Amino acid sequence: MCYQLVVVSALTLSEIRSMLPAGVRADALDTNRLTAFRRLFRGAQTAAHLRVGRCACRLLPDRFRGSHTDEAELRARYRRLGVPRDAVIAALDRHRRGAFDGEIVPAGTLHAFVAEHARNAGPALYALGFGIEDDLPAAPATCVERPLAETREGDDWLIEYGAVRVRR
Repeated sequence: MCYQLVVVSALTLSEIRSMLPAGVRADALDTNRLTAFRRLFRGAQTAAHLRVGRCACRLLPDRFRGSHTDEAELRARYRRLGVPRDAVIAALDRHRRGAFDGEIVPAGTLHAFVAEHARNAGPALYALGFGIEDDLPAAPATCVERPLAETREGDDWLIEYGAVRVRR
């Protein structure tokens, strides 16, 4: 359902959480998923699901630019995927329940986290997925590397169903 974002880091979960602003959560992924991501990032100690509510949509405001609201954009995307109407309604209900919990997540929150991580701990890997269920993105076969400077302008640097390693 919606966008799901995973960070893979050499830091512990507590260290990752200490860098996040109020309203943004990081939940550890199971060891099998971490092992799969270690093929792409050998020094990884933690793989975590980054989210606001139940999804990462509020961390990715650039994905919803233009004349559409986030729900209209999600509806259009689900339609293009051929998702049945009942499943779309259920997915949007989950999005609403978790996404608007009263926390304000300012624009640039994801970049601020990515920059602080790069400054304090070095590179991290980010994997973005999209879907109708709560499924998290799986570790892809390869990843691309991007400098931190490329993450400053929006979230286009994130590749859906791929992994991006951000370095200083």
